[in-house]
Amino acid sequence: MRKIALVNQKGGVGKTTTAVHLAAGLAELGKKVLLIDLDPQANATLSFGLHHNPERPSAYSVLIGKTDVEETIQPLTEMLSILPSSIDLAGVDMELSNEIGRERVLSDKLDEISGFDFVLVDCPPSLGLISVNALTFVDEIHIPVQCEFFALHGLSLLMRTIDLVKRRLNPTLEITGVIACMYDGRRSLARETSSELDNFFQDKVFKTKIRTNVRLAEAPSHGKTVFEYAPDSYGSQDYRNLAREVAGLPLEQPTPVVEETAPTTPVPGHEPEVTESVVEEKTAAPDTTEIPVVESGKEALPVTESNEETKIETEQKAPPPVTPVPGKEEEKVETENSGPNLPATVRPAVEL
Repeated sequence: MRKIALVNQKGGVGKTTTAVHLAAGLAELGKKVLLIDLDPQANATLSFGLHHNPERPSAYSVLIGKTDVEETIQPLTEMLSILPSSIDLAGVDMELSNEIGRERVLSDKLDEISGFDFVLVDCPPSLGLISVNALTFVDEIHIPVQCEFFALHGLSLLMRTIDLVKRRLNPTLEITGVIACMYDGRRSLARETSSELDNFFQDKVFKTKIRTNVRLAEAPSHGKTVFEYAPDSYGSQDYRNLAREVAGLPLEQPTPVVEETAPTTPVPGHEPEVTESVVEEKTAAPDTTEIPVVESGKEALPVTESNEETKIETEQKAPPPVTPVPGKEEEKVETENSGPNLPATVRPAVEL
């Protein structure tokens, strides 16, 4: 029986989501799994549609010795069971503060558990007494890490706590897996964080990266896992692959990673091949579509688009001389050249 704790003192890194779907994924592979919810928020319990019930036995009642483990475990499917949580766990640190060997209370209570291939423990987002009890009980640690700076920065404190528990309480404790969660390969920060995890933890980092996927956030509101809610989503694919890695099975679908393509530098003597369409585009004659220009009193002249600087000047011809007729007043039309398309100004002619 493998006992694994999912631990990270930083909240919002995908710890509960990973615990729920790793447990469900291992159950799909035919492994008998027990999920222990030690988070007072009881999000893992709620993810399976189990709402708060003060009368229901929980991990809190087990820790204070009110109920036995066997009567507290609730089967969800044939291969998956859960030890539900309760909001009462928030005060268990105070209640166990005077208990002798309070760091081993959970280990003593759960020693009678048997018949499971995997026992997964969802720890609270803190390094208090509950998390120390979980680290004392398990043999392996999986660390979900959000691919951002603050999540990476907080690992130093977690590593010191794990080392302290290993030296004083649980010599068999080992970090056997680091899970990159909320991964977006389009962001340089995510790629840099993943690279730092690989450099520090090396082969302990799982190959499967849990990509950002809205279906993972929607599934708990329906009381379902993402395998039931959106079986073809990225979240479903990633957690199935993670379950196979934890179980020691080969991956079916490697997680695709979006990488940026570096700009190519042309090498002298190896110019890229120019296609016929590019040659035609470069050698094609300019469009010489005629656009008629109509001017008052003149015949339209053609203008081409390729010769934009060409200006058409209209010759101003003097009107023919007017012979006065005795006894009649004539009008002389004078056109004022004040701009294009302006009406002529009519005024009386000067008598000769």
